[in-house]
Amino acid sequence: MSGNVKDASGTGMPGVSIAVKGTQRGANTDVDGNYKISAPDNATLVFSFVGYKTQEVAVGNRTTVDVSLVEDNQVLNEVVVVGYGTQKRQEISGTVASVNSKDFNAGVVANPLAAIQGKVAGLTINQTGSDPNSRPTVRLRGVGSLAAGSDPLYVIDGVPGVPIQNIDANDIASVDVLRDASSAAIYGARASNGVILITTKRGKSGRASVDYNAQFGVDMVAKAPDYMSGSEYRDAVKKFGFTLVNDQGANTNWFEEITRKAPIMSHNLAFSGGTENFSYRASIGYLNQQGLVLKSGFERVSARINLDQTALNGKLKIATSLSLINGKRDYVNYDAFTYSITNLPTDPVYTTDPTFQTPGSISAGAGYFERLGEFGAFNPVALLEQTTNYSKSIEYLGNINLKYSLTKDLVFGVNGAMKGSKQDGFFYISRIPKSAQAGLGTASRSTGPVDNGQSEDNLLEFTLNYNKTFNGLTFGALGGYSYQDVNFEGFNAVNNNFITDDLLFNNLAAGAGVSLGQRANDAVGSFRSNYKLISFFGRATAALNNKYFATLTVRRDGSTKFGQNNKWGLFPSLSVGWALSEEAFLKGNPTVNNLKLRVNYGQTGNSEGIAPYRSLALVGPSNKYYDNGNWLPTYKPSQNPNPDLKWEVNENYGAGIDFALWNYRITGSLDYYIRNTKDLLYEIAAPLSIKPLYPTILANVGSMRNQGLELSLTAGIVEKGDFRYEATLAAATLKNEVTALAKGEFIGSDKIFLFSGLGAATRGTSAVPFSLIKVGLPVGAFFGGIVEKLDEKGQFIFKDIDGDGKISENDADRDFQGSPLPKFTASLTNNFTYKAFSLSFLLNGQFGNKIFNAERMMYANPNNRLPAENTIREALTSPVRDTRTGAFSYFVEDGSFVRLANFRLGYQIPGKGVLSRAQVYISGNNLFVLTKFKGVDPEMNTGFATAGIYTKQQFPKARGFQAGFNLSF
Repeated sequence: MSGNVKDASGTGMPGVSIAVKGTQRGANTDVDGNYKISAPDNATLVFSFVGYKTQEVAVGNRTTVDVSLVEDNQVLNEVVVVGYGTQKRQEISGTVASVNSKDFNAGVVANPLAAIQGKVAGLTINQTGSDPNSRPTVRLRGVGSLAAGSDPLYVIDGVPGVPIQNIDANDIASVDVLRDASSAAIYGARASNGVILITTKRGKSGRASVDYNAQFGVDMVAKAPDYMSGSEYRDAVKKFGFTLVNDQGANTNWFEEITRKAPIMSHNLAFSGGTENFSYRASIGYLNQQGLVLKSGFERVSARINLDQTALNGKLKIATSLSLINGKRDYVNYDAFTYSITNLPTDPVYTTDPTFQTPGSISAGAGYFERLGEFGAFNPVALLEQTTNYSKSIEYLGNINLKYSLTKDLVFGVNGAMKGSKQDGFFYISRIPKSAQAGLGTASRSTGPVDNGQSEDNLLEFTLNYNKTFNGLTFGALGGYSYQDVNFEGFNAVNNNFITDDLLFNNLAAGAGVSLGQRANDAVGSFRSNYKLISFFGRATAALNNKYFATLTVRRDGSTKFGQNNKWGLFPSLSVGWALSEEAFLKGNPTVNNLKLRVNYGQTGNSEGIAPYRSLALVGPSNKYYDNGNWLPTYKPSQNPNPDLKWEVNENYGAGIDFALWNYRITGSLDYYIRNTKDLLYEIAAPLSIKPLYPTILANVGSMRNQGLELSLTAGIVEKGDFRYEATLAAATLKNEVTALAKGEFIGSDKIFLFSGLGAATRGTSAVPFSLIKVGLPVGAFFGGIVEKLDEKGQFIFKDIDGDGKISENDADRDFQGSPLPKFTASLTNNFTYKAFSLSFLLNGQFGNKIFNAERMMYANPNNRLPAENTIREALTSPVRDTRTGAFSYFVEDGSFVRLANFRLGYQIPGKGVLSRAQVYISGNNLFVLTKFKGVDPEMNTGFATAGIYTKQQFPKARGFQAGFNLSF
């Protein structure tokens, strides 16, 4: 028995599953859509493929059966993963977005979050620079907290709280985003910032298959800082009347000296297959990503196996997963970026002149050049090359999910998981006093948890699920219990005063620092902590006549993190939907294929800002005292008790509409939401009414509001012959406002100024708050003096805000300058196909946000740094001569941008023999950026204290190009 399977356009479809109904026999089509299968004359063949309607065809006495599959554009029957189960898309009344693996972004994806960037309306994923060891800032419907964290909860194959960044994107089947509280409330006290559900690929019945994906690429600096060259610097010194001392005659681009072109490669090999009752998928992946900066990089080996077994006549279903990730991260000191501009371009990297040579040599007679004794002129190449700083980590996750059908409609489930992580850190800086080091040599080793401090996490859950359809009503009920036990632990050791660099950190006892008493009481440290979370949850769903839908959820969480008076929290939600397209006045309408209205309400919590024991009175080490020749420690109160400490509460209201028009040619959704966050966690001055033991206390103070519109739109723009063009738009608006900073006796300041610490390597800004938290303004709003103009001497003329006739640099003459949060975000995904060719590219952008350009404030003014340091080229023409530093509106810039984020051009090669599918492609990332921002790149993190602040101390942004291939056997 043989045949061919085509799509509606007549193109052969590879990978279609063909099964002989009622047996374990199966086959798959090759790259041209051809198949062969052994089947008796009375057999029925079942043809299935994701996104197409399943067809059953009786064989009869035929030897050839050709089939044309019809696209299931009516995605209403699509099964979507929700918390603790699945639902048909048609029956969902909350706000859930789904991204399948075939829609992931192109390029080498070290972090799977990059695969869905720009794919979900209201989900922003930003990363400042391209450090392979930094994580992007992820925000779903805006900033949700002041101090408790604003990242979504990640759930992988039903296990909550799993670090997502190290998962191989090739192992992911789909990503489902629970955007509103009514969808996320099933996860209770951890779901305030939304929930992202990851489903990994699993085996299917049919013949065994092997898939191999490989990518090779190179990253390069997309745009370098605009520093002056050696000749420009010499001319500038003369132009502004300075004297250049000890011109070394060099023309050094220090930024180029510490950066490089960085190769990257990725491999993934997967084996899958199965029978009617058993399936498997196993994979191993390897990623090696060098960083753009010397000695930076990330290397990862990952392995995963998923097994599925059906037993007891189909009543028992067992799903197991085991994953292991081994990683190595090479870190760099970001001070090197600072020193790449503070060093003069007229100075060389290396020298034989002992006047400017750091002690020690790197080759015969040569050493690193430094202007010894000058602040901020340390050699950045020496800093990087003389420091060893890396970590090794291992992460594991094992889980088993059992489902036993007690009756046809009632299923009992057990979900157990064990996950853990360990990270060993290694640090050594040369004993030779290069780059401002003390000359003793310092080494340290530490072991501890990866990411959120988790080293051991055990989970056990029980569920009972009932589903019944009768008289047009589909009813479902879920009840469950969850127990989670999380442990943190680690230690560290440090020593210095080594006589040789050869041992590095491999023999800490060789250092004399401890024996000399220099680090006797600080040489070692350790910690251990634990918390437990116990939960009861339930959900009821109802669908009547495919017209009316409702979902009610409730979760009750009890955590050892919470205060004595708030050990338990209740998180309810309700959503309803109405399919107007099923009503008589619209049913069968040739224009409107689907039209559904949704309304939702829910409460979720955010307990991530509460570390274990934060509600208790604690004591900690204080000053040491000298007794009989020894320095001994003392202890004092280190924390106030707060028996009322609790989670933050997110209360979400929303309404939306889902639609499909013109035979599903256009599909999409439009949502409006109001997200009120109450009981915000923040460290404030302890009120005297509690008789404080310590100056500050972590308390629930204040509230915040986010609101906006979200639009998702997919259109089949051209479908003609072999050519197709489809586009998807994801857009969202956001308005953020702090609405209160006090609750009861806990009263925060009316203005909480944010000190970012960015001045550590940028002299003049270490004590300057550029932004604040203030009622009535967006969180992290820029706040300072409003510059109206420059006078004839280049001095700032500030606006007299309080009208008293004089300018002061206090609150009275400071005002709101803009928000680092974008008012509007949008992305446009474009997919073209022509015969065996495919082309896709993504444009994304952010609009309405501001960036404080601290680099321009310090280095676009010739009076600030010349002649002791280099500057950016703008200093040659800048009219500014005012050397004051502060949060001045003159340096607040428009951060809006449009970026060609990625593209991919692929070609499908006809398979032959054992090769069933083959594709080759080229791709690229960060091809160009359109922006008015004067810095290197406008994409800034939207984290808390440093949101939207641009400095010289930033990892460069990469532009990458890759080539790869996908093979299936």
